[in-house]
Amino acid sequence: MDRSKLEDRKAFNVQQAAELCGVSPDVIRRAIARGDLIARYPSSRPIVEASELDTWLDRLPTEPPGR
Repeated sequence: MDRSKLEDRKAFNVQQAAELCGVSPDVIRRAIARGDLIARYPSSRPIVEASELDTWLDRLPTEPPGR
């Protein structure tokens, strides 16, 4: 999907959220499992609100682990 179209959305599935954030879908799934990223479940598959992605990204460390 075109990135500009993604940025206009209110919520994303795991694959879209990963693409938008530049990480793998596994990173998004692990963040959801840990409770670091809040997902909604309109069906059996999670979606993540754009505002929640922004909050999650703002909370990520600015240095790599171990530094």
